[in-house]
Amino acid sequence: MTNLLDVLTSSALAATSTNAQVINLPFKDLADVFGFLVNVVLGVGIAITIIFLILGGIKYITAKGDQKAAGEARAALTNAVIGFIVVIGAFTIRTILINVIGSSNNMTVGNVVRF
Repeated sequence: MTNLLDVLTSSALAATSTNAQVINLPFKDLADVFGFLVNVVLGVGIAITIIFLILGGIKYITAKGDQKAAGEARAALTNAVIGFIVVIGAFTIRTILINVIGSSNNMTVGNVVRF
């Protein structure tokens, strides 16, 4: 007995002149997708805060005694530190939720490095 999806798939493949290529994704379920996205967002957030810390430090060093430029650099450094605390807080909340829920996959996908 054939399935309706099998009939539709075979007729769709028959209508094309080439064979359809199957894409094998490393995600097994929706939890893997969300885990991957959370890891990517945390990694990008950490990278951005480090870049802003470096830029704020460069601004502060190059202020050369100018009070206005030093104040702007100090504000940039403060904002970068606040952003870093927010990202580390999100990482901590994610880790606590993984431990409380008892996730078996630990939010990793295939060979992707987990933060």
